[in-house]
Amino acid sequence: MRSRKILIGLGILIFALVFFSLYQLSNFTLFDNEFEVIESIKVPDKDYILKIYHIPSNATSQSYIQIRKIENGIEDVLENYERFNHLENYALARDTLVLSVRDLGNAKAEIVIKKIPLP
Repeated sequence: MRSRKILIGLGILIFALVFFSLYQLSNFTLFDNEFEVIESIKVPDKDYILKIYHIPSNATSQSYIQIRKIENGIEDVLENYERFNHLENYALARDTLVLSVRDLGNAKAEIVIKKIPLP
């Protein structure tokens, strides 16, 4: 009788482990697929919007920051900032977008100022 209870308990445990393993395998993703919009900026006196994206890493590249111009539903990439994965701050100064970016993966990362002339 006691050995029967032990076998039933082991059977339930094995079933639960198999179910949990199948659930984890079916929902597992190694890399993020989604581009994350960090900021969306309406440029004064212009007919377009600037979007700052965080592009996640994948098997062939590190994560980075990308600036896109969206005009009439068409997205144009203005600049890629590889080796930088965090936007500290941004500002619009006349026809220039000023970004403060850094790499959070580096312990000694300093904030770097990047200037993009706007079209």
